[in-house]
This record gives sequence, C-alpha cells and structure tokens, in this order.
Amino acid sequence: MGSDHTRAPLFASLREFVERGQAPFYSPGHKGGRTLDPWLRQNIAAVDLNNLPDTDTLHCPAGPILEAERLIADAWGVPQSFVMVQGSTGGNIAVALTALRPDEPVLVARNAHKSVLAGLVQVGARPVWLEPRWDAGFGVAHGLDTGVVESAFQTTGAKALWVLHPTYYGTTGDITALARVCRRYGARMLVDGAHAPHFAFHPELPTPGERSGAAATVQSVHKILSGLSQAAVLHVDTAQLDEASVRRSLQLVQTTSPHFAIMASIDLARRQMVLDGRALLDAALARARSAAERLTQIPGLTVLRPHHLAGPGTGLCQLDETKLLIGTAAVNADARQILARLNHVHGVQPELAGTGHILCISTIGNTADDFDRLTTAFEEVSVHFGQRDIDTAGGWTADLLAVRPDVVLTPREAFFADTDSVALAGAAGRIAAEAITPYPPGIPLVMPGERLGRDVIDLLVALRDAGNPISASDPTLTVVTTVR
Repeated sequence: MGSDHTRAPLFASLREFVERGQAPFYSPGHKGGRTLDPWLRQNIAAVDLNNLPDTDTLHCPAGPILEAERLIADAWGVPQSFVMVQGSTGGNIAVALTALRPDEPVLVARNAHKSVLAGLVQVGARPVWLEPRWDAGFGVAHGLDTGVVESAFQTTGAKALWVLHPTYYGTTGDITALARVCRRYGARMLVDGAHAPHFAFHPELPTPGERSGAAATVQSVHKILSGLSQAAVLHVDTAQLDEASVRRSLQLVQTTSPHFAIMASIDLARRQMVLDGRALLDAALARARSAAERLTQIPGLTVLRPHHLAGPGTGLCQLDETKLLIGTAAVNADARQILARLNHVHGVQPELAGTGHILCISTIGNTADDFDRLTTAFEEVSVHFGQRDIDTAGGWTADLLAVRPDVVLTPREAFFADTDSVALAGAAGRIAAEAITPYPPGIPLVMPGERLGRDVIDLLVALRDAGNPISASDPTLTVVTTVR
C-alpha cells in the first residue's frame, strides 16, 4: 500500500501538544482536566458504557439521567432541562426542529453560529437576517440593538427571534429588553447561549437568557464549565415548548450511543456550580480583571472592558469579564503572527486570532501562573514587534456591512437545489448555495439563498485580490457554489 501504518498522526499531534504544557486560554473550561472530578478523570474509559439498566437511556430517560436533568433545571432555575452530548450544535438544530416551521419568518442575527444555519436548513424556516452591532475598534461583531429587532418585527410579522447571547467574545445585547419586545409581538425568543452556562451562578456576569423569558436556551457546559467536549444542556420554558416535542426533536439529532463520561461531566459540573460556583467564579473574575489591567498597560494593546459598553438597548449592553478580548491593531504585526509567537515562543495558547484582536477564554480552571505567563508573553511580544499607528480607514468593513443581498430562497431550498461551481467573476445574478464570509468582519456577506449582485461580486473580487481571508467552499474564491 505504500503507507506507513506504524504512525498515528492525530494521536501524535495531540500528545505533542499536551506534553508542551501550554498555558490554556482556550476551551474546554476544565483546562486539561484541572477541574474535573478526580475519579471521573481516572476512569473515563471505564465509564464508556452503553444504555444498560443500571445507566439509563438518553433518548427516553427514566432513571439517573432523568434525575440529573431535573437537578440541572433546578440549578439553572428553569422549568425543564435536557442533557445533550453533541454540543450546542445539536441543541440549536433541535431548537429549530421544535420551535420553527417551514417557510415561517424568524429574525436571526447575521453573525449567528453555523449550527443555527444548519437548523434553518433542516426546518426550512425563512430567516430575516439582522445586522449585529459592529465594533471597529476591536474588529468584532457584538449583539443586536433592540431598535433593530423592534423594526424587524414591525415589518416582517416574524414569530420568533433567535439571538446570540453572548457572542464568542463575551458581549451581549440587552436580553431583558429583547424579551420585552418579543412578548409585545407574541414571538418566541430562542437563545444560542453556548458561551453562557456560568451566567446563572454569579451576579457580576451578564443576565442569563434562560431566566429572561427565553422559550429555549442552549448552553455548552464544556466551553466554560467542567464538562468534557460536547457536553451541553438545553433549557426549556415548558409554557412555550412542550417536553414531548423537544424530546422528539432531540431523538432525531442525538446519537443512540452517547458517551456516559460526557453526561456524567454535566452532572458533576452542575454539582460543582451549585456548591462552589460563587467562590470559584469570584476567583476567576478577580484573576481575569487583574490580567486585563496589566495587559492595558502594555504598549500597543487594548482590552475590552466595562467602560466600552454602549448602554441599555444596545448590542453591547453587558460583558463577561472572564473573556479577554485583546485589541492588537496597534502592534506592528498581524494577529496570527502574534498568536504564533505566544504559542511557540512562550507556551501560551489563546482561543483564536482575528483581524486586530486575540481572544483568550479564561475559566475557573485557569491559575494565577497561567495569567502571569500570558501577561509576560504579551510584554515580550509588544517589544519584539513594536507599535504602529492604527489605520482608521476601516478597510473593506464599512462596504461589507452596507451590502444587503436580495433573499430569493430559504437556506433549505438553496441547500437542496441542484448546484454549479461558477467562476466568481461570472456569478452575478446567480443565487448562492453557500455562505461566503470575509474576515473581517466575520459576518457572512452572502447567505445561502441570496442573490450574488454585481456589488457583491465586485467586493468579493477586491477582497480576494487583496489577500483577505474568506471562508467559503473554495477559500481562493476562484469559483463559488450557486443554484443551477
């Protein structure tokens, strides 16, 4: 066969990364097992079991899984919760299957996670895309301004709002005001709260969506709390969505062979938060705030802090201060170069690098030593690369945010249509069958089912020729996938 089957390249790469001993500023929140229950950590293989009489069955729980779900609901203060083992992605798809109907209009932030788009494809609902609040200073999109949502309800007759709370960067819109708007128009509020499982356990964190009138809230326990990857929960207001409908949707989405270690880690993370969460989060917030103060003193860096918030009713209403969004536009290097130096020279691994920013996710699992390594590394990076004047021109972002492609098909219709790969320059007038997302701003310029107008094509050609990163089926944008 000619291949070297003595190798295990994926395993080798994981072992190499772990043995480097990075300071972990990425998810999952347990940070290499630091906050996992010691017995579970040592017996993960032993609890890789099946649906047995002693262990219960995820799809129709009647024993310990059901009891665990009831404790989760009580801990988060909601009527009912469901255990999930396929992350918030599976949860968002289940929410779509439960709460939406084919061709029904639904208001959706344009910076929604791709799992929301997956849910729309499965159901066939018709999204009304809303522009989030753009932050030119940090180069990120925040939440939805309440006025934008109100205007959309007035003109579309939508019966649901699907909101991101918080964003990847820890920022939120005014969830309480958004819930009021939804009630005024008789609409359900659906919350993608993947990064919000800890909000309910500390008063200095943003307002929990699940306690603000949401019909359904999805949360990734693994991203911030002590859950193994893919550990998630779905909170439901049973006055708005009934248990049978939710279970039926989850049975379509979730595996029939769930990993019991994942489910057990949710159970244990709930216990940890109820018993010790306030103290653990006190310490986590104190460490993150102290590091933010140190980072802001480093030449070339800015950190998103509470004084940047824009106030009630805006898409930048609240901030999760355990997240460190570090602006790097004034450092004389691309953020990807900065991340590479942090990683390979200093053993510090952030969550991601975007255009003009680095995101660090800190949790109850991070230590004071982690933050010392982070701040010391950034001090060296600042000296190594030096500083530059910030370009205030904004690049292409203003043009990108101003473009509003015409919606012709639903995402589902576009997904299942016959498609062609068409040269970008000749695609004007065609209907996109894929999302095309330039970075910045990280918001899709084109969604599946939208028409590729001449203005869109010209922008994409200019971005491609300038070397801007673009997420698409063909990242070089030589061709685009369109409806035949």
